[in-house]
Amino acid sequence: MRATNQQTLISAVFGAAERATQDLTHLVPDLDRDRCEYALASVLLEEAWVTKR
Repeated sequence: MRATNQQTLISAVFGAAERATQDLTHLVPDLDRDRCEYALASVLLEEAWVTKR
């Protein structure tokens, strides 16, 4: 059960990071999409796990 919750969280975070990356790259076209998405997902996951503690 816990693994499913983590998978759901990770999927949601990467979906949000992907949407945010799309918006950011429209504003700043020179951004590296993959790095930006990964950085956003990392921050969101860290926040999600810190909040769950």
